[in-house]
Amino acid sequence: MATILIVDDRPSNRAYLLALLGFTAHRLLEADDGATALELVRAHRPDLIITDILMPKMDGYEFVQRLRADRELAATRVIFYSAVYAERETQAMARSCGVERVLSKPSDADAIMEAVNAELVLAGAAPSAPPVPAAPAVSALPAAAPAATPPAENPNACAAPEGQLNARLAALEAMCLQLVGEREVEGLVTCFLQAAGRILCADQLALCLFERDERSVRHLSAQGFDCSLVAAHAANDLRLPGALVHAREALLLKGGEPLLATLPAHHPRPGSFLGLAVRDLHHLHGWMYFVRAPGAPPFGEEDLRWASALGAHLAVAYENLNLYQVVQRHAAQLQLEATARARADAALRDSEHRLELARQVFDCTQEAIMMTDACANIVAVNPAFERITGYSEAEVMGQNPRLLRSGRQDAGFYRAMWDSLEERGQWRGEIWNRRKNGEIFPEHTSISAVRDEEGKLTAYVSVSSDLSALKAAHNQLDFLSNHDALTQLPNRSLFHDRLQQAIAAARRSGRQLALLMVNVDRLSRINDSLGHAAGDALLREVARRALEIAGPADTVARLSGDEFVLLLSSCDDTEDIIFSARRLIDAIAQPHPVDGHDVVVTGSVGISVYPRDGDAPGDLLKAADAALARQKDAGRNGFRFFKGEMNDQALRWLALETRLRRAIGRAELALHFQPQVATVDGRVLGMEALLRWHSPELGRISPSDFIPLAEDTGLILPIGDWVIRQACLQNKAWQDAGLPRVPVAVNVSAHQFKAGTVPAVVRAALHESGLEAQYLEIELTESVMMGDTTAAETQLAELRAMGVSISLDDFGTGYSSLGYLSRFSLDKLKIDQAFVRNITSDSRSAAIAQATIALAEGLSLRVVAEGVETLAQRDFLGRIGCEVLQGYLYSPALPAREMQELLAAGRVALA
Repeated sequence: MATILIVDDRPSNRAYLLALLGFTAHRLLEADDGATALELVRAHRPDLIITDILMPKMDGYEFVQRLRADRELAATRVIFYSAVYAERETQAMARSCGVERVLSKPSDADAIMEAVNAELVLAGAAPSAPPVPAAPAVSALPAAAPAATPPAENPNACAAPEGQLNARLAALEAMCLQLVGEREVEGLVTCFLQAAGRILCADQLALCLFERDERSVRHLSAQGFDCSLVAAHAANDLRLPGALVHAREALLLKGGEPLLATLPAHHPRPGSFLGLAVRDLHHLHGWMYFVRAPGAPPFGEEDLRWASALGAHLAVAYENLNLYQVVQRHAAQLQLEATARARADAALRDSEHRLELARQVFDCTQEAIMMTDACANIVAVNPAFERITGYSEAEVMGQNPRLLRSGRQDAGFYRAMWDSLEERGQWRGEIWNRRKNGEIFPEHTSISAVRDEEGKLTAYVSVSSDLSALKAAHNQLDFLSNHDALTQLPNRSLFHDRLQQAIAAARRSGRQLALLMVNVDRLSRINDSLGHAAGDALLREVARRALEIAGPADTVARLSGDEFVLLLSSCDDTEDIIFSARRLIDAIAQPHPVDGHDVVVTGSVGISVYPRDGDAPGDLLKAADAALARQKDAGRNGFRFFKGEMNDQALRWLALETRLRRAIGRAELALHFQPQVATVDGRVLGMEALLRWHSPELGRISPSDFIPLAEDTGLILPIGDWVIRQACLQNKAWQDAGLPRVPVAVNVSAHQFKAGTVPAVVRAALHESGLEAQYLEIELTESVMMGDTTAAETQLAELRAMGVSISLDDFGTGYSSLGYLSRFSLDKLKIDQAFVRNITSDSRSAAIAQATIALAEGLSLRVVAEGVETLAQRDFLGRIGCEVLQGYLYSPALPAREMQELLAAGRVALA
């Protein structure tokens, strides 16, 4: 019999190992940190130590270092049992302090027992014998209150026999994995009761969980009887079962013992009783007990250890559930705070907008504005003042406004003005003033006194209008506020008002309206090539042509830079709408004379119809905009009516984009690997890295959904860089672990080549990971070659110079220009699964595949066939000379851990 010390700060981990090793004849010790463990080692001289690494007070690494520093203890065998560090880091740490064996959490029971037996043999102690009742574990944890004297162990008790040990451990492990995922206390209790009842062979069992105050009952549940029988005693610490909260260790009783008489009346009569408090080092979480009926084998010491292990796991799971709910509450609070912050930001932006608007009004208004200090000395005037009076700001700064006096008003007029300012803080009226050139003119003037929060006079502000031009100025201001300055068309605000009026009229008459949103396609090319003045002239001409098409009751407006809208107020059927849309598109497509050039542009139109697509201005505009976006995606220069699913798709893509932007930082992206195997013997010759995204909110997202979105939004660049880096790091880690050295293939988007950063990203990834370039393969599609071919060719040459392999993916599905094969330096062609799928039934697919292989052989290129799913496909490809295959016949794309196991096997065996 050997002595084994278990060191771990988590009670559940210690309980698991004690339960596992409790079926051997070994003497077991336990400690919850390195300092306590060191004292136990000096006192008991164990043959083997199983220790965690990351612990409070003294961690496992320091504990082993001190052990090795003591000559008398230096030879003690040690196993590291930890989940904190990566396997490579843990192995390095172990070697540095003379530890030869490392187990990762979680490990299955057989692996643990194998490691323990191997270390005991090296230590010169007897390995684990077949299971026998073990001696009680010696604990260095805080002393517990004495439990009731357990009865003599019945040989027929429902303790796990040798054949049931693995079953119990499997049930315990399955329960722990399920408890981790539970987020509601009801589910946690149900899962626990079902597993605990099976493990301990209990006829009745009950579980009570407390609130955070450790007194109030949060949940009470039972199996084998109605839990209402114990509800009154749940928190009564003077009677069972409530009295279990005082038990620091499990309470083992058999029928007839006096303490059982304190159970509630009508409780099923127990043959044996096993109860304990559910607690961890810091909190009391509740109690639980198990009952076997009279005549059944009584609970024994093994059952007591199992119950302790169950209680430890439950305490950890319940504490985690409580912490999760606290986090959820905090998240909700953070959401409220974020909403409040967003509102505050919006208010700030609105305030800044108002200030900017005020400045623009001050500079652009047609009224003369003059500001003076409290002593009536001019401190600021606006451009309108300069234009109306003829005085520049520099000429009047520091002067008194009396320099504008015409002499037509007497002293009594000005005395009444000042009296009004002093009494009421303002004065309004007409006054005759004199311009710099001596001309006398009438003004309507409003003067206000400005005071601070304490009521102290700080300034005067006067706003004056030249009455001779007042009407024209008012009309102009009104026009500018409701019309586009460039095209003189109604702006968004005025159009919104007219659309509301049109909807009201259509609602009364029962007629329909049509809203045609028009986008001038690729206006930016005109601005970039001929200048913005040419672009503005083009927009004015588009506006003029749209007005010619519009009827007398219709409205044409300009909503933004290259976006117009035509409101058709009299359209009896869809044909009228289509006719107007085609006329508008044809009118825009006619050549536009701009600066001596005949410029040709096209227009895309999105159409929404009242009342079918909405009964409010915002709904109709949004629907037309969605239809316009869909038309632009479909190729521009056409029109499209709105459909309901367009809005749903737009909302879905918006939500997907928002979450994709957060996915990288939240570690939601992962690489899976699909092996590439030899046709002849199934050896793993390489692998392809494939990106997967699992969103906590949306679940697993298909790459066909998020890859195009990433390319459209530009997120493909950081995501693509991350994929290259992770693939290199993972492949190097496998090589360092002694696994076969095979290349990993990474798909690179045409957008990455367009950015011109691929060689730099690859070089950085190879340098960081230490991976040799020959073990990295870049896969590209024909779209890369169809863009800027010179830039792509330069980047590919740079990659080849590094030693990186280049393969052409999906060969045969695009343009498949043979000129590309001769111009670009390639190493490999990949036959697309579209041809492989029907290769045994479609002679054309077979011929294409055979021709591709023959072409590759002539160009000294390797060939990989994708999408191999059947043995018939494998055999056919083998016969025509394809030596490397990839597809579900051999393996789907695997997570890194499963791919590691496949690499370790070295080949894929087919059933």
